[in-house]
Amino acid sequence: MKCVCISKKTKLPAKNSWAELYQILSDLLKRRDDLLPLIKEFDLIDKALKQYFTGVKECCIANFKIKGKCEEEQIYNLPPSLKNKYTTKQKKWVVDIEKIK
Repeated sequence: MKCVCISKKTKLPAKNSWAELYQILSDLLKRRDDLLPLIKEFDLIDKALKQYFTGVKECCIANFKIKGKCEEEQIYNLPPSLKNKYTTKQKKWVVDIEKIK
């Protein structure tokens, strides 16, 4: 049986007919659309909580354990002449999925 790869970890079994594959993809797109508001709400809540707990090393609330730590990150401040010299452009495929009203 052939598989349609969604990502390295997720595979869809490819059915024998295009109609069946169309139905699977249609169902996944509908489910994706249903989950979209939940993702937005999650991101909003996650950002608010992380902002609130900034500077807190460790605490417990209900059945949640929150841990925080300071990490260093390397930032390269290069003059534009050097930055432009070592910048390369690479093409990538971008997929945009939009619900048709």
